[in-house]
Amino acid sequence: MKAQGVLVGVSLLTSVALLGLIHVRRKEEVKEQKHVSFETIKLRVTRDVLGEYQHEVIRAHNLLDKTKAQVDTLGSELSPLQAAEAKKKSELEACQGEKKHVADEVGAVEAENSNYKTEFEKQKAAWAAEVTSLKQQVEQRSKVCVFVKKDSVEGRKLCGDEPPKQEAVPKPDAPKPEESKPDATKPEESKPDAPKPEESKPEAPKMR
Repeated sequence: MKAQGVLVGVSLLTSVALLGLIHVRRKEEVKEQKHVSFETIKLRVTRDVLGEYQHEVIRAHNLLDKTKAQVDTLGSELSPLQAAEAKKKSELEACQGEKKHVADEVGAVEAENSNYKTEFEKQKAAWAAEVTSLKQQVEQRSKVCVFVKKDSVEGRKLCGDEPPKQEAVPKPDAPKPEESKPDATKPEESKPDAPKPEESKPEAPKMR
């Protein structure tokens, strides 16, 4: 009886151990299946991402080729542009030099004009002073001429009066003979008109 009990106990223990082992194996199998499924999904995602990367690489290569072609085209167009730039730069330098020369000439002309203006103002002031002096002399001379006899030559010279003008004596008209008529036997002699010269009267001297 004891041996049977021991065998039954051993059998039960063996069965329990087998059941535990089977349960553990199933857990590990489920875990491995989950891991395999996850790795499969991960692989698919990686493939998709890799495909996108490959497409991006192809696009990048195409864009690079296109960019290289544009760079080559721009490089071929760059030489004429550089030559034109150098030409424009030389023209700009020449223009700046000419501008500086013109500015120097303008400065010289302005300085000369300023000197002319200064000299003109000086001469203008001198002329104004001379005109004022002449006016004063004329006023003083006019005051003196009031008391000077203008009939004399010295008085006229001093006051600037002109001598009186004498009128010219008119000459007598010459006698005009009358024309002879064809029907008359004796032409009548024309009688000369007696000229009557008028005596010229001298003008009275002008008084200021």
